[in-house]
Amino acid sequence: MALTERDVVVDPALSNVSIKYTNDTFIADVLLPMLKVAKQTGKYYVYDQSNLRIDSTDRAAGAPANEIDFGVAPTGVFATTDHALKGFVSDEVQDQADAALNPLVDEVETITEKMLLDREQNAATLLFNTSNITNNTTLSGTSQWSDYDNSDPIGDVRTARISVHQNTFKLPNTLVLGKQVYDVLIDHPAIIERIKYSELGIATPELLARIFQVDKVIVGYAGSNTAKEGQTTSLGYIWGKYALVAYIAPQIRLRMVTLGLTFTYSLRQAKRWREEDREGTYVRVGNDNYVQLLIAAAAGYLIAAAVA
Repeated sequence: MALTERDVVVDPALSNVSIKYTNDTFIADVLLPMLKVAKQTGKYYVYDQSNLRIDSTDRAAGAPANEIDFGVAPTGVFATTDHALKGFVSDEVQDQADAALNPLVDEVETITEKMLLDREQNAATLLFNTSNITNNTTLSGTSQWSDYDNSDPIGDVRTARISVHQNTFKLPNTLVLGKQVYDVLIDHPAIIERIKYSELGIATPELLARIFQVDKVIVGYAGSNTAKEGQTTSLGYIWGKYALVAYIAPQIRLRMVTLGLTFTYSLRQAKRWREEDREGTYVRVGNDNYVQLLIAAAAGYLIAAAVA
């Protein structure tokens, strides 16, 4: 017998579990802030740089003021996609669970983590990609920051900051480091020299932000198992050996410059339904409808192969 709409119930409590689920290692929504949209497809407007042109403001007595205009066009297009997964909790598992456990909640949290891992991987593929961030450099040999004797990470980031500012007139405010890059960088002699008189002399993200003249340093700690189901586990870091210098708007609003956005049509919902033949309950987390897009690639500068 086919399921009807009455059989599938949106569970507010389980939805709250999914929406409120957080993992401190995920950074996708920090780099690509969410912008709520009313439709699943649409256009966003891109302004030209005519506002930066200097026009004469002089006006002779009795003469009209000089008239100006600006260019704006709906050149950006977005189309959100729904993301969903489901899991099954048998009656046996539910009945035998200890009082402190809630198998349905555990299932929702597991599904949510998998969905957020996918979101994180998609963001890394978008941002840590020299085809997308065309202001970039690839380090090699002695220029890689793992060469403590010859490399110049402070100079490399300064070059990146200058490039972002020249292309946007926005001072970059964020430095994103893959975990492997961060681990090498905190022991770099050029960094240690700058912080050796600070408390304990340990390079924290906060101290690195001061050294690199950005508001914050964000480390991509998240990792995943890239092996196919049934194969030997293969763990790796999602954000790789990259560094990204970027301007990310502190507040999401109209007429702004920012590296990228997550256009969000709807937030996650958890649904459940009874499966009599299998004697258990299906839990489905879905309606997570969004798309991650670069808005102003010039607001970023990518350093690839930052470490060996």
